Order: sequence, then structure tokens, then C-alpha cells
Amino acid sequence: MYAFSSPLTFGELLGRAIEMYRAHGGVFLRTAAIFYVPVAMLFFFWARGVETTFLASAVVWPVNLIADLTLVSLCIELLHGRPQAIRAAVGRGLRRLLAYAGMVVVTMVAFSAAAVVAAIPLWFGFTGPDFHLSELRYDFLDMVRRGDVEGIGSAVGDVAAVGIGLCLVGGLFLILVIYLSTRWLVAEVALMVEETGPLESLKRSWKLSQDYVLRTAGFFVLLSVAIGVVGSLSGTPLDLVVGALVPAADNSLKMGLGNAISNLLSVVITPFYVCLVVLYYFDLRVRKERHDFGVQS
Repeated sequence: MYAFSSPLTFGELLGRAIEMYRAHGGVFLRTAAIFYVPVAMLFFFWARGVETTFLASAVVWPVNLIADLTLVSLCIELLHGRPQAIRAAVGRGLRRLLAYAGMVVVTMVAFSAAAVVAAIPLWFGFTGPDFHLSELRYDFLDMVRRGDVEGIGSAVGDVAAVGIGLCLVGGLFLILVIYLSTRWLVAEVALMVEETGPLESLKRSWKLSQDYVLRTAGFFVLLSVAIGVVGSLSGTPLDLVVGALVPAADNSLKMGLGNAISNLLSVVITPFYVCLVVLYYFDLRVRKERHDFGVQS
């Protein structure tokens, strides 16, 4: 039903993902709910501050990984016309959990390194012998008191230069993040389909996207927009309900509700995201390796 042996356009990929999501929404939503509903309850009753939210995120991190792998397994088998029991998909996800966790850690280290590289010029600018932020602030306030218009203009120019530097650093970091995310977009699917290790999965995704970097970047943007639309359509009614039920909630309760709603939205959003990424993995294999994904149900 979902087999294909020729490359798909973005519209066709999106259409197939929607078709799969609608046809098998029951199993997708039940599977996602098994993981994300208890997590939402944990966040609602416990994560009502910055510290508890951080601790709860650390606790549920493995749960989120297993949920991703389980949904990927379900999607892969459905594409091949082999509906899989939820228990079997969870078991398959558990077997690949350590490899997936290792891969996620590697990507986090890479993104952190990208942030450091992007911030190096700004760091030297802030710590240079000619830049003293406290003195600049003191001088600026003193010039305001004295009405030194020319001095104020010069100080504003210095601050503007710092602001431009921050924007450039932020832009460079964003470019690095998008590039790495693009090249590693299908690593999780490769890890499940080909049962490769953490580094091998990242290398596999890098190789598959090698000749299709711009196309994959475009798909990454499409993916972000599609997920944003699904999230907004699902989240707005929930926000309205919450606002009507607890109009005078305090900040801690609002934080708990926000965290809970975010996880509840994952029940709807994550399966759709998985369908798109799995389809794109096989589309890259068709393009790159002339892989005949013509498996019939």
C-alpha cells in the first residue's frame, strides 16, 4: 500500500505521511499515549519549578527515547505491510535503546561543540583588554547625567557593535545546527532498519544525504512547518480549555500545566513526525542507492 520504487516529491511525502497517519492513527496514538500520558502526569504533579522540571526531564529521557524507537519500528513494519503488535515494537525499541542513547549523546556533544566554535570570536571580544562592560555602563550613565549627546551616540555605537556580534554568532550557530540536523536527520531510522551502532548510524545518514543536502535541508524546514501546524491545531483547543478551567492559576500550576500539555501534544505530533522521517529515509535510499522499496503487503 505504501511501497514505492521511485523518488517522491515533498508533496507526495507529506501526502503519504498523512495517509499513513490517518489509516493507522489508532495504533500510533495508543502507542504514544502509553509513554507520554504518564510523563504528562509526572510533569503536572511534580515539575512546577525550574529545578523539578530539569529533574523530571532527566528522569523521563529514556522513556522518550523508547517511545521514539517504538514508533519508528511500528512505522517501518507498516510500510512493509507487516502490522506489528505494540509489545513487539516496544521490545525492538528496548533492544536498540543503548545504541540510540549513545547516538543522542554524540549529537549533543557535537551541537555543544558547534556552540563553542560559534561563540569563540564573541568570547575574545568580551574578554579583550579594550572591552570592559561594567566601565561602559558606568560611562554611559555618567554621559546621560551630563547630557553628553556626542558621547552617548558613541556609546550606543559600541553597544550596537556588540549586538551585531551577538546576532552573527547566533546566526552562525543556527546554520551549524541546521546543517548537522540535516545531515543526521535519518540516523535514527538507519539505526533501526540496518541495526547499526551509534556512530555508524550517524555516518549512514551523512552518506545518504551527501548529494541531497539542500533537498534534505528543505525537507527539514518542511518537517518543522508541518509539525508546527499540527502542534498549533492540537494545542490551541487545549490552551483554551485550560484557560477556562483555571483562569487564576499561580505560576507553579501554570508551569505544571504547560509541561503536561507539551507532553500530551507529543501523543499527536510525534507519530506524524516519525512517519515523515521514515518515509524520507527510504526516499533517500531510492535516490542514492536505487533501492527498490516495492515491497507489497
